[in-house]
Amino acid sequence: MATSKQKVLLVEDEKMLADMYGTKFTMEGFDIHKANDGASGLAMAKEIKPDIILLDVIMPKMDGFAVLK
Repeated sequence: MATSKQKVLLVEDEKMLADMYGTKFTMEGFDIHKANDGASGLAMAKEIKPDIILLDVIMPKMDGFAVLK
């Protein structure tokens, strides 16, 4: 029986950090989805229903605190 990978949504506006975290989580077997601002992250969270969200606080368009509300 095949098990599905756990989905991780990474919301990070700094590309270097997003790539670094994405690579590490992919190597550990997670299904990674990335968004580069709070508004995109919120929309993506509603669409993909991730198992966990790693959320930056200071971002353009919508900061992490607004996303949490």
